[in-house]
Amino acid sequence: MKKWFIYFLLCTYLTSFSEVRQLVKMPRLVEHFISHKMANHDMSIYAFIKMHYIDEQIVDSDYKQDMKLPFKTHDFSNSIVNLNIPPESPSLNILQQSIYVDRSTHFSYSEKYYPSVFSKIWEPPKI
Repeated sequence: MKKWFIYFLLCTYLTSFSEVRQLVKMPRLVEHFISHKMANHDMSIYAFIKMHYIDEQIVDSDYKQDMKLPFKTHDFSNSIVNLNIPPESPSLNILQQSIYVDRSTHFSYSEKYYPSVFSKIWEPPKI
C-alpha cells in the first residue's frame, strides 16, 4: 500500500510541477507524424521534426494540432514559488594600519658611541 501511495505522489508531482507532462503528449506526436506521412509519402522523421521544431512556425490549416505537440508550448504552473531574499547591504571595511618606523638608534651596535679612549681597553694582550 505504501509503495502505491509513493508512486501516486511521485507521478502527481512530476506531472504537475515539471515538463514531464509533455511526455504524455508523445502519442499525439506520432499521430501527427502519421497524418503528415499519409499526405506526403516522402516525408522523413527528420523533415517532420525540422518543420515543427526548428523552422519558423507557419500558421496553416493544422496550426492548432501543431501547438498540441510535445514541447511546443510551455505550461506554467499555478503555484509559483517566488523566494525574494533582499540582498545584504554591501559594506567595505578597510583597515588602515599606520606604518611605524623606529628611528631610535641601538647603542650596542653603533660605532659612534664608543669613544677612542675606551678602544684601547678592548685590545687583545700583546705577547
